Amino acid sequence: MPKFEVVRGWHGVKAGDVLVLDKVHPALESHLRLMQGEAGGELTPATPGAGTDVKSRKEIIAERLKELGIEFKGNLGAEKLSELLPPGELENLFPAE
Repeated sequence: MPKFEVVRGWHGVKAGDVLVLDKVHPALESHLRLMQGEAGGELTPATPGAGTDVKSRKEIIAERLKELGIEFKGNLGAEKLSELLPPGELENLFPAE
């Protein structure tokens, strides 16, 4: 039996659901898309070794502020957060700059 992906949901059915149907009612044709190939297969990354292990500048500064017990808003940018650090602390975190 063919599998269909729901493009536009209706009562009790969400977009993205997969349905297995013998026949599709004409009223539902515009809401479904025929799935080709294997449905629900595994996705494999193109570059398996790639990752986001590197912390951003903002995350490093925020971590240091937490260690020092300095309160800050999480929605501030890296530049504003660096202004909250004690003098010389930014140079210790990023010595190359």
